Amino acid sequence: MTPSLVLMDYVERKTLNNEQLEYLEQVLKASIQKLKFTGIEPIISNNKICDAALISHGSYEISCIASILDMLKPIEKPMERKKKVFNALCNAGLIVTD
Repeated sequence: MTPSLVLMDYVERKTLNNEQLEYLEQVLKASIQKLKFTGIEPIISNNKICDAALISHGSYEISCIASILDMLKPIEKPMERKKKVFNALCNAGLIVTD
């Protein structure tokens, strides 16, 4: 199982099972930590995955994962996964804001 395969499964079925959701949660946590400590640019998702995640084409896979998880399994914490990923990308210098 790879994140891309799970995301493509979501593109096809518009749903994920509990095992896939948990896998994406772990991938997301690991990706955020890797980004914080290395600053290495994450991979870009394909357009079908970006469309399914309801985010713009050319977005990072980590952003797609966060968006899909926020849609399928919302959290009631102060910060959605998408916001955490956005902050991590900004801190790594991969997104520049005014």
